[in-house]
Amino acid sequence: MQESNIRILCSVLKVDIVYEGKDGTLVPFFDTIAESPLMQSQRLRDLMREGIAGQTAPFLRRTSYDCYFAGLRTEGGALYMGPMAHTRLSAVRRRQVYGAYGIKSEGLPILPVFTLPEIRNMVLLANIVLGNSNLEDEDLLQLNRILNSSKAKDHEEQTRFLLKEEEENDDSSYRHSYHEEQLLMQAIREGKTQDAIRLAESMDRDTGRLSERDDAAHHRNLAILGIAVCARAAIEAGISPDEAYRLSGYYIRKCDAAQDPAHMLLYRNRAIEELSTHVAEKLNRARGSNYIERARDYVRKHYREKIYLDEIAAALGISPSYLSKLFKKESGQCLQDFINEERVYRAGNLLVYSDLSLPEIAVYVGFPNQSYFGKIFRQIKNMTPKTYRDRYRSAEFFDE
Repeated sequence: MQESNIRILCSVLKVDIVYEGKDGTLVPFFDTIAESPLMQSQRLRDLMREGIAGQTAPFLRRTSYDCYFAGLRTEGGALYMGPMAHTRLSAVRRRQVYGAYGIKSEGLPILPVFTLPEIRNMVLLANIVLGNSNLEDEDLLQLNRILNSSKAKDHEEQTRFLLKEEEENDDSSYRHSYHEEQLLMQAIREGKTQDAIRLAESMDRDTGRLSERDDAAHHRNLAILGIAVCARAAIEAGISPDEAYRLSGYYIRKCDAAQDPAHMLLYRNRAIEELSTHVAEKLNRARGSNYIERARDYVRKHYREKIYLDEIAAALGISPSYLSKLFKKESGQCLQDFINEERVYRAGNLLVYSDLSLPEIAVYVGFPNQSYFGKIFRQIKNMTPKTYRDRYRSAEFFDE
């Protein structure tokens, strides 16, 4: 354990940090030891230790009123951080939060308020300082189960809806500056997903109150406003209004039903991600041949059927040999490989979100038999269909 680095980290982050050795020895990295909730509460440290034991990633525990504690593995022990408040806590609420862990709240200072991205980045930074591997932002949130939903859950709902459709139908006083909003919209128009999310998150802290009721209402309005703005930018970039409104409407309803700011802003970011990804895909398609995109559309509509090169070429009004050469030249893959990838993608959704057997799924997505389905699936996914189903159906969702 590099004590000097941890002391610097504690000073920079302005948050209590406590090291616990395997023998139970506690080493604080701040001045007011007696006032630290982490030093006071054995129960809290036990909960953090149990959380770390259950996973390799940092453990992040959300308590009442969006107050967070983090736990990280270290060489020879564990490092605990907190509390980190996501919303401003009154004296009454602080007593309620601390009382749940047997912590005396008298004399404890007012907690600084951090945005969820700031809390996430604080834990990521500590993880790096300890020499652990870095994590993707949302992986940290999902691995620690601090949210009641997940991208997989949303994808499941959308996939079930799309599968059903396919079966039924064959064929506040302050506003962001104009400049800030334009930068965000431009990132969407250019399909720059990470830039768009970064700009949206950087605007969260500086936004004036969008509700006089409470923090939840403010963040709900903030998230819905962001989704609406980005949907408009996606339409301006060429995405069909119907597609943009359906996608944005889905996430706006998710924000409206959410009860805490963490969910609201997460759904906003997911809407931004999907909208900008659709734009990026459209821009990429525009650079290729119209014939190639039409061929892909044909495959997406007929993937459950036997697909012949002659039939696709006839639908496009060109020769089969010309289509084959053009597809390979512009996409870098042969047409049959694209057909297999589309079928495997659809099969992956069914493996995770349906109870169909492997033979049923193989036939459903257009493979002649389970054996050939398994062979192609392994080539593309580097695992068997059964392994894929077991791995991605094992996610558990935590509701505190």
